[in-house]
Amino acid sequence: MSKSRSELDSILDELEQELPALLKDTEDQEDFLMAFTALSDAIEDSVDPEDLPYVRQRIDAMLAKHGVRPGG
Repeated sequence: MSKSRSELDSILDELEQELPALLKDTEDQEDFLMAFTALSDAIEDSVDPEDLPYVRQRIDAMLAKHGVRPGG
């Protein structure tokens, strides 16, 4: 069943709330990205293909907000 935009936002908001603790609890950015990717991939795998661009945009924005550059 498709998720509404409100449901997607709620799931993504929860992920963003976990981000500071995840950053604090991981040794370095590589460890953080491995842990974060596991969480974000689970979300991406659960959404309809047409929602992926929105979900990825939100994920990229939350990483940028917390000063994380994937791959960098």
